[in-house]
Amino acid sequence: MLTLDQQVSPHPAVVDTPLDTGETVLLHLEGHTYYSLNATGARIWQGIKQGLTLQAISQQLQVTYAVEPAHADRSILMLVQELLQQLLVQPVEK
Repeated sequence: MLTLDQQVSPHPAVVDTPLDTGETVLLHLEGHTYYSLNATGARIWQGIKQGLTLQAISQQLQVTYAVEPAHADRSILMLVQELLQQLLVQPVEK
């Protein structure tokens, strides 16, 4: 089960492109999966790329968007679970 103390990293075959709209597009070069992230998802993606724990990313979202901790936590866990299922990220082994 995915928890906030975990880290994930982009899959090595995934490339990302930020768009002028604040969105980010992900493309898995091997699986040909195309995934679009809204501005909030793009911020989460940047945190993933920086190697932050999901908890640290949640704290950044709470400050940036003035959202409740529980809401930020749920949003991150839902998105990261989807990215894991699409093989766009992978767990970081400690």
